[in-house]
Amino acid sequence: MLPVSLLRADSESPIACLRPAEEKLAALALSIGAERGEPPASGPRQELYVGEIRDALMPHGPVCPRCRSLRVVRYGKRGAAQRYKCKDCSFHFTDLTGSVLHRIRRRDLWLDFCLCMVKGLSVRETARKLHFSKNTAFAWRHRVISALSSADSEAICEGIVEVAQWPVIRSFKGSQPPEGMSVDNLAPAIRRNKVVYRHFYPAGRQAALVVAVDRSGRARAGVVLHGGRLRDALSAMMSEKADPCAFRDHASLPARMDWPGRVNWIGRRRGRMNTADRLDPGPLYHVRNARRMLYDFRIWLRPFRGVATKYLVRYFSWHLRMAILAHTRAGVAATLLLFEALKAYSLTRTG
Repeated sequence: MLPVSLLRADSESPIACLRPAEEKLAALALSIGAERGEPPASGPRQELYVGEIRDALMPHGPVCPRCRSLRVVRYGKRGAAQRYKCKDCSFHFTDLTGSVLHRIRRRDLWLDFCLCMVKGLSVRETARKLHFSKNTAFAWRHRVISALSSADSEAICEGIVEVAQWPVIRSFKGSQPPEGMSVDNLAPAIRRNKVVYRHFYPAGRQAALVVAVDRSGRARAGVVLHGGRLRDALSAMMSEKADPCAFRDHASLPARMDWPGRVNWIGRRRGRMNTADRLDPGPLYHVRNARRMLYDFRIWLRPFRGVATKYLVRYFSWHLRMAILAHTRAGVAATLLLFEALKAYSLTRTG
């Protein structure tokens, strides 16, 4: 099951129209590539213009990103980007201020970078292909997926909501684990089978990724640490009036369902629950979509060879877009992903 598209209708690139050559995205880049002797820009990066970004971010005309005023006048140019001045707060900005491309030096590589994200390339593969540092590739990736995750956090699941959990061992990839959470003393067989032998790990390393999906296809994810309350994570993901359904198997689920309202239990074991719990909730209540989404996410994560637990929700938002764009041509998908990141980043900056 693919979730309903999170790409808004206005996220797509506007209808192609004649644009001046100096407004090409490649024209905004500094002359670093020419100084290094790199070949001229080619491929999808030539298909994007500054005017398209301006139309997507400010469809009703220039708006001050600081005070949201419409009393804005043109105030020269900065490279190929138009510069503006707000008459209310005297703030100066350009077409790209407040966007994911703000303060980025190699803007001409961003469509190629989004193409690498669509293909699911690793940080090192992306850096090798685009000829820049892996730290730059990492920073660009997280600028995109953090904006997507922040935009998704505004969505709330309503109606019948499926809740599924995936037990995970907290990963501190890229940093040292806190004191008392080292697993160097564990046997190699235990470290290879983290989920099966998770009870051998320190309590602080145990966690769960929780996914909530409603019938409209809206999906949310959250991480619950050991000893945390599941309802605290669910209250941020679904409405108080939601009708949740969850798989009830205390032996396999790391976080106990403690939702204060009514829960429709799936897969109950007779003899362990009281009589009131044995009532069949009906065919509308199942957790197939949520569990399938978790399974697809786990398979999609494998090429990355581990992701820090604090970034799992960001990667889940990235996975949702890739599931939506799975049957779209790579070049078109890269453009759509860029415009989605532009809109999401501007929403997080102004909201």
